[in-house]
Amino acid sequence: MTNPLVQRLGLALVALATCVSSLSADDSKPLETTVRSLLVRHCAGCHGGEKPAGEVRFDQPATDLADAKVRATWEKAYAMLVRGDMPPEEKPRLSTDDLDTLTSWIRREVERAVIAERGGSGRMTMRRLTRVEYARLLEDVLGLRYPNVPLNLQEKLPTDPQSELPLNDGDRLTFQSLHLKASIDLVEQLVKAVLADEPRPEPWSYRFDARGLGKANVAGMKQGEQGLGGAVPANEKEIKRAAKISIGVAERNPDGSTTLPPIYRTDDYLGRDKMGAGSWYLELPYVEPKGVLRLRIRAGSNVPKGEGVPVLRVAFHNNVINQLYNRQLAEIPIENSAEQLRDYDVEIPLDLVDFPYVLFERSKMIGVRISNDATPLADREKPTGPKGKPVEWPYQESKIVIDSVEAFGPGAGEWPPRCHTALTVAGDKLNDDRERAAAILQDVAARAWRRPVATEEIAPFVDIYQQRRADGQSRDGALREPLTAVLVSPHAQYLVERKAEKPSPLSGVELANRLSIFLWGSGPDRELLDLATAGKLHDRQVLAAQVDRLVDDARSQVFADDFVTRMLALERVENDPIDFNLTLKSFANAKVAELREQRLKHDLAREPVRYFEHLLRNNRSANELIGSDYLIVNDRLAHYYGMAGVEGPAFCEVAAPEDRRGGWLTMAGVVVAASRGNKEATILRGVYLLDRFLGEHPGTPPGNVEPLEVQAKSDKKRGQRSLREQIALHTSINTCALCHRKIDPLGFAWADFDYLGKRSSGRTQALRSGTDAEPDGSRRAANSTIDCSGKLPDGRAFADLDEFAQLVGDQQQPSRYRFGEVLVRRLTGYALSRPLNLSDEELIRSLVQSAQRNGWRVREIIKSIVLADSFTHG
Repeated sequence: MTNPLVQRLGLALVALATCVSSLSADDSKPLETTVRSLLVRHCAGCHGGEKPAGEVRFDQPATDLADAKVRATWEKAYAMLVRGDMPPEEKPRLSTDDLDTLTSWIRREVERAVIAERGGSGRMTMRRLTRVEYARLLEDVLGLRYPNVPLNLQEKLPTDPQSELPLNDGDRLTFQSLHLKASIDLVEQLVKAVLADEPRPEPWSYRFDARGLGKANVAGMKQGEQGLGGAVPANEKEIKRAAKISIGVAERNPDGSTTLPPIYRTDDYLGRDKMGAGSWYLELPYVEPKGVLRLRIRAGSNVPKGEGVPVLRVAFHNNVINQLYNRQLAEIPIENSAEQLRDYDVEIPLDLVDFPYVLFERSKMIGVRISNDATPLADREKPTGPKGKPVEWPYQESKIVIDSVEAFGPGAGEWPPRCHTALTVAGDKLNDDRERAAAILQDVAARAWRRPVATEEIAPFVDIYQQRRADGQSRDGALREPLTAVLVSPHAQYLVERKAEKPSPLSGVELANRLSIFLWGSGPDRELLDLATAGKLHDRQVLAAQVDRLVDDARSQVFADDFVTRMLALERVENDPIDFNLTLKSFANAKVAELREQRLKHDLAREPVRYFEHLLRNNRSANELIGSDYLIVNDRLAHYYGMAGVEGPAFCEVAAPEDRRGGWLTMAGVVVAASRGNKEATILRGVYLLDRFLGEHPGTPPGNVEPLEVQAKSDKKRGQRSLREQIALHTSINTCALCHRKIDPLGFAWADFDYLGKRSSGRTQALRSGTDAEPDGSRRAANSTIDCSGKLPDGRAFADLDEFAQLVGDQQQPSRYRFGEVLVRRLTGYALSRPLNLSDEELIRSLVQSAQRNGWRVREIIKSIVLADSFTHG
């Protein structure tokens, strides 16, 4: 089998030879005496003769360097040269001068090729918004914000190319017919939901007060149990229909309010699909699924010490026989006490919630279910007693107190609705039909296209409006089609920047868009656009002040979420089928365990994000990402870590226990993401550390290589060996050793963590020499320690995770394996929305030097990136 490393190097050398042969006459002589002589002295011995290595020759036509794939191979060859991987150890090494000559020439030629490929500007001319960015843009422009009801519009758009790198790479974000169809379908639905061009629906509202309810039999309750219920007349005079309410398994408090226990207490299988048990169940008059149904729930909670805050769950529920259907709408943590009840608003956009409304239409009512979806923080065993005898429940649990619920139909309150008024406000003072439409379309286009829009640009959309009016559509109905066209326009879906033969400053509006998409994941606000159009944004002090303002704004949370999730591959934590073994610890109830696991996995994935956000907002040092004496956790994570004294679902700063002082490196979610549910995950962890923390892609393994656990099952003798011995056998194969010599020594740094991110309780100081200990603790002698020793790819050894962090955190060490530099590279690529290449090396050196001067503070790193010419120029 051809050595893939040699083959890659061979391709790179072909590219070098091609570039040498294509130089101008002015450049040919010095390169003939330098680069060509270097290739002959150090490469031709293997890549010449009758059987050249990698089947690459220098005397045959070669692929043009402008080819992106060849250029990528060339850049890999550069990396191999600077790391000392080539020439091979048994061959003469290049002198420092020769290495500098060759690598400098490679960098220069790569930069030339990149500039030529991108039209002379070295930047993306157009970059499609990711589906998350586009969905957020639509929400902003159309005002689609509904209290406590997330829309998740991105789920209705095609998925973006999957990449584990934190890069919004414009080359990868292609646009196909599927994107166009999906975006048109979505925007048509949204515009139709916002524009209220039909008559006002019949208004109605109800108030369900627990004090006025009597005892009633409730469907879904066990024999002998009785709940509360009754019929409630409408508050609106125009409607005579009464609504019904039923409440099952609830305590009646002295003041008349009701207390709901956790829903899993109502029966043996969680009861999430039953109609009335353990919940308030409302039967409201059926209306067409148009407009917004509003609820106002007056509630509080009783939380025993050591338990988590209960979660109020609101769902559409249909209980027609054989057509049971639940659709969760909202999850609201109830943190205020029952002594201080407060109102919680839930707005449900009927047009935008996917639900089989035909079920409601058949039953002539809308079913709304409100329940307590609390889950315990601590493990809970199901109480058992003598057969056939009831057992007293031994646990104190978080409960929700509900005093009243108000329901408002789509026609109640202001009309037209809020979103409609905000969308058409630009035309309010204009009586002329065409002028009104033009003003509305120009206002919407300016916000959607994120720049000033000229009158002539809107003229074609106004023509569409007039055609629809001529067809007999209403004044607002005729706006639907042109508004849809504006919102699916390339101006809305793309970041568009002018080309330039030489790097030149971006326009103010282009810079404003770059900055807001980078830090908010959406378009610029009025202040940013005003500065841009006034020509002030290129002032370095003004631009730096805007970075501070955008970072301090709550909208920067989307940047932290996206950047950190992608950098650390945290989506694996929530999406991978990882067994947390909670069923037997959750009343032996699979559904309770599933809900506990779902919330635990969510919090594990959020911890590294909230930690980074804390550093960003407080301008703390990036060094704290791999070593600090505090954590940012909530009650569920604190319990997972065995910490006391943390209350509530909000993330807050607390002192870290001794075994969790490694920043990201000791966060359970990071270890879980690296392990992917595998008990023997040393190789996976090594790949993860090499890629995510050391910034080097580990390469693609051969397709015929089986995982270690498969090899162990097929070879019993191999399976009886320690994990280190199995890996040693695996890497004895030359082609495997090329990658594993870097991967495997890193993976052992986490040897004392299990695949769920929990550290060994009997951990002692690790040894530098090997033992037979496995990552999950198997085959370990009674008094032995866990061997967490390894070495970095540059040969520096570490005894354990703490020493690993010290090595990669040593920003003065002249090594490419510095975590601070890796973070700078990832942030820069994310900000520029493209992969970095060799032409960016000078920029990275400058940013690293700036970071060192500023103590590696995260906000200052971002500010330096934004102020760099690569960001402000194109």
